[in-house]
Amino acid sequence: MSDEIESARIQVFGADPRHAELEARELREVLHRLDGTQVRFASPEASRVTEGAKGPELLTPEVVLILTTGTLALARTAIKAWVEVRKSRKVRVVHPDGTVTEFQGGVSGREVKALRGGQGDGPGTGSGDER
Repeated sequence: MSDEIESARIQVFGADPRHAELEARELREVLHRLDGTQVRFASPEASRVTEGAKGPELLTPEVVLILTTGTLALARTAIKAWVEVRKSRKVRVVHPDGTVTEFQGGVSGREVKALRGGQGDGPGTGSGDER
């Protein structure tokens, strides 16, 4: 087991600034439960710098968390599980070496209800013509 501490930036995106902050707070609580993990909000100045941005109106509302842990692999697994719960969730992890991993929610609440209700087995599902 390594004593090396790793640090990563986690960008949590939302439909608006309030939504992004709520989502970031929820993810922070999830990550706090991991042993040896510290998570804090980045300073506002650090979170507003977006590479390649042309103006504030083009920015997607985001909140940046700073994660410090002994193992990023465990944190990545927790982030992925958290993101997959809701289709609207989107997270970008910037690793210490500069590589970026993005996670996008995969299943909407309506899809989960349909699957739990057994409605996914009927005709007209899976063809992409859902309205």
